[in-house]
Amino acid sequence: MRSCSVSVVSLLLLTLAAPVRADVAPDADKTSEQKICINSNRVRNFDGLSDQHVFIEEGGGNYYLLTMRGRCSGLRNAQVILIKETMSRVCSRGFGEVIYKDFGMGRRSCRIDTIERVENKDEARAMIAEREEHAQREKVDKQDD
Repeated sequence: MRSCSVSVVSLLLLTLAAPVRADVAPDADKTSEQKICINSNRVRNFDGLSDQHVFIEEGGGNYYLLTMRGRCSGLRNAQVILIKETMSRVCSRGFGEVIYKDFGMGRRSCRIDTIERVENKDEARAMIAEREEHAQREKVDKQDD
């Protein structure tokens, strides 16, 4: 598993960030998708799976797929990835950001759109592939109209 190193600066930023133990936020609307939150001090590894997705391994065998609000050039091959949040945790549908350093462009950031629990990295990859296939089918369908 390719994992990103966390430097002393990253650890300092992680104290400001908020992913570690994912909990369902108490203010989550029961009729809509559950709001998932991650505490940054429990995150063990980050892995950029694509330029829009990050896999997170948290202590205790918890795994998450973060989907960014758009494409984040260089995220897939980032050397360092961390989460920045103003509170003690980052939640889906919140204001969290992924800060990363890629090989050519230096430090960059991207907003987190969703956080989903997954069983493992293979499930995360399968979800990404399924969504990309669905988006491709929709694109072809629109061109046919």
